[in-house]
Amino acid sequence: MTHRKGFSLIEVMVAMTVLSIVMMSLAKIGVSIAVNGRTNDILAKRNAALQLEANKLGTVPFASLGTLWTVTKTFTLGGFSYTRRTTITAMGPSRYAIKVVVTPTLDATKKDSVMFDRTKPPSGTPLCTTC
Repeated sequence: MTHRKGFSLIEVMVAMTVLSIVMMSLAKIGVSIAVNGRTNDILAKRNAALQLEANKLGTVPFASLGTLWTVTKTFTLGGFSYTRRTTITAMGPSRYAIKVVVTPTLDATKKDSVMFDRTKPPSGTPLCTTC
C-alpha cells in the first residue's frame, strides 16, 4: 500500500459542505443586522423629528398657542419625510394641553407622539417681591 500526500475527494466535499453551512449562517446574520440598522435609523429620525416639533411648541409665546399649530403639515428633514399633526386643547385660561403626533411618510404604522402641558408664566419677575 502506497501513501500519497494530499486530500481525498471526500475530505474536500466535507470541507466545502461545512464552509457553505457557516457562510449561510453568516449571510442570515448579515441580513438581520441590516434590517435592525434600518429600523434603528428610522426610529432615531422619528424621535429627532418629534423632539424638534415639541421644542418648537415649547418656544412659542403662550398668547399665540391657541391660534397656531393646529394644522397637519408634511416636512422633510435630512431625507426623512414626516407628517406632523398637532392638537392643542385649552384646559383653562392659563393652561394648554398639547399633543404632537409624528407619522413617517415611509411607514404610516410607525406613529409616535408626545403630550405636554404649557402654562401661562406668572407676570412680573422673581426678583421683584412687590410686583
